Amino acid sequence: MSKPALINAFEISHTGTAKPVEWANLQDSLPTPDENAYLWVHLDWMGDGVRDWLINIVGIDPTIADTLATRGTRPAVFFYDPGYSLNLRGVNLNAENDPADMISVRFWVTANMVITLRNQSLKAFDDIRAAIAENNAPRSIDDFVLTVAERLVFRLENLVRGIEEDVDAVEDDQETVAEGKTLPLRRRGSDIRNTVSRLRRHMAPQRDALSNYVEQKPAWSDKRFKRRARALTDKTVRLVEEFDSLRERLQIVNENLMAIETEQMNRTMYWLTVIAGLFLPISFVTGLLGINVGGIPAADSPFGFIGVVVLLAAFTAFEIWLFRKMRLI
Repeated sequence: MSKPALINAFEISHTGTAKPVEWANLQDSLPTPDENAYLWVHLDWMGDGVRDWLINIVGIDPTIADTLATRGTRPAVFFYDPGYSLNLRGVNLNAENDPADMISVRFWVTANMVITLRNQSLKAFDDIRAAIAENNAPRSIDDFVLTVAERLVFRLENLVRGIEEDVDAVEDDQETVAEGKTLPLRRRGSDIRNTVSRLRRHMAPQRDALSNYVEQKPAWSDKRFKRRARALTDKTVRLVEEFDSLRERLQIVNENLMAIETEQMNRTMYWLTVIAGLFLPISFVTGLLGINVGGIPAADSPFGFIGVVVLLAAFTAFEIWLFRKMRLI
């Protein structure tokens, strides 16, 4: 594995202090952490030689290495004899990126080591490094994994709150939308719904992965961590339910806007029908008088045109009176 694939490595003690580990100490073998300490190695899984390093130096089975260093992984947890792998997702908060393009985070965890892999920068790991700088790093591996997972969910919650505000704004705007202006609002709702659907597509399997993590993990260094993991799972479940609620709300907004558009179209068609009803008899009379044959009444009279106009005006007035009486207009 080339050095650029290594982002950072630390040996972290149970007191929260940490000391950096150089690449030279990882290239050919893994150092043995001190007692009551664990090793954290953070990698870019797109870097050259990562898979080979995991297999040859860490000793991971090739099939496990594939789940850690390849594209297209879904949130999931798998337990093996030497440890377990955990794949999660975090929102993409990097500049000029869509937050819904969630970043894959992979963990390989053993009794005294945790290896994390990602392909783009994540704020959750910035938080860990900031804690290390303050000598307040996670005290154990369970604490480390849960802290990263909690930070991922924390930033997702912030994103969801922003989406909720956008949905509230769309719902408020639909109440005062001007006639003929529903299409831009429908597009706004469609964009939000697309974002929600993409986030839910990742978070639904992450909910299941965390649930399996809580139920299937064979041992915990402290019962408090199991309670934290269960609370994190519950929070993820609520987020997925919130995504479902947001989608339903947006669907209702879309249906309301479509109903408004349909009503506007029906009203337009109605008035076109009324106008056509008014002019149809007039068109019939003028068409009949316009045929080029002999015998047209008042064809030679100087008052013929005025008489026809007066007759048509009277007929039109009668039609308007009749339509009003029938409550058509």
